[in-house]
Amino acid sequence: MQFSSILFHVRRYFLYLTLCLCWVDTAVQAQYLGGRTSFSFVNLPGHAPLAALGGINVSLRNQNVNSFLSNPALLSTQTDKHISLSYVPYYAGINYSTLAYSHPLKKAGRWAAGLQYINYGTFEETDATGAVIGSFKASDYILTTGYSHIIGHYTLGANLKLAGSTIANYSAYAAMLDIGAVFKHPVHDLSIGLVIKNAGFALKAYHPEVSLAMPFDVQAGVSFKPKFMPLRFSFTAHHLHQLDIAYDDPAFNTTIDPNGNKVVEKVGVADKIARHFTVGTQILLGKAFQIQVGYNHLLRQELRLINQAAGSGFSLGASLHIKSFDIAYARGFHHAAGGISYLTLISNLGTVFKKK
Repeated sequence: MQFSSILFHVRRYFLYLTLCLCWVDTAVQAQYLGGRTSFSFVNLPGHAPLAALGGINVSLRNQNVNSFLSNPALLSTQTDKHISLSYVPYYAGINYSTLAYSHPLKKAGRWAAGLQYINYGTFEETDATGAVIGSFKASDYILTTGYSHIIGHYTLGANLKLAGSTIANYSAYAAMLDIGAVFKHPVHDLSIGLVIKNAGFALKAYHPEVSLAMPFDVQAGVSFKPKFMPLRFSFTAHHLHQLDIAYDDPAFNTTIDPNGNKVVEKVGVADKIARHFTVGTQILLGKAFQIQVGYNHLLRQELRLINQAAGSGFSLGASLHIKSFDIAYARGFHHAAGGISYLTLISNLGTVFKKK
């Protein structure tokens, strides 16, 4: 791998990214983390390969059709006629499912569709005195239509998303747009991705007097494999439009000195920068089997306990290819209370139903 070539393309994409950020800066000045945006569930990793690599990746081109949900420009010939089903048994009995399919059209590029559905279950409904008077349900969903077009070594893509959320008799809906680009090196195993995510507006709020802010994000990443190593590395930066994404919790960051005075510990500059990055590594053990390892620093810092982290932010996974099928499993160690498992099945329908 010639790293000078990598640096050249990274600098080019950095220029593109700077121009994009100038364009969107005015529209996103009020966007923050820490529960200050609505429809944040659109950023949850809904399939095993993504969760195993740290939960965010916009540059890795492979046979995983779910990748277009992260960056529409990741739709390529490798994902044609692939269908995928993922299941995530979340905390507290919450179930998260993802269905995705990609299909090429001869004169109209590549298209894909995805449905992500989160079922929170059934809850007891009580009156002001605490007496049970019935029950209600809650759920979230995302309908996504993706498109990509290849121009030389570049792929451009866009996703149109409809996000919905219902809690009992209350509901909210939003329309969002993702715009992405990917550069694939013609010789080396190197790809660079850039995506502007979740730019949109609310169609309906839970209440007429409530305003909803979109979970806007700008992400960029690079994936590369050194020529003589069975490893592929991915580095992804997120929330590039917002410098400080640290949440200072007074209950967490305040200590008492020997004199009884409160001392507020601020998040350092290095920590603030590190929260923007996720790192993922694929260990390639042949053509049919690989192991993935990921680390998300923001996840670690925000979900760790005061005295212990218990593996928060780390993730592990494995993928097995059998003929026309790929089976992937991942385990995300998000909190000391326990981790989350992800299971994904991908099938190439073009091979399964291929005419002899």
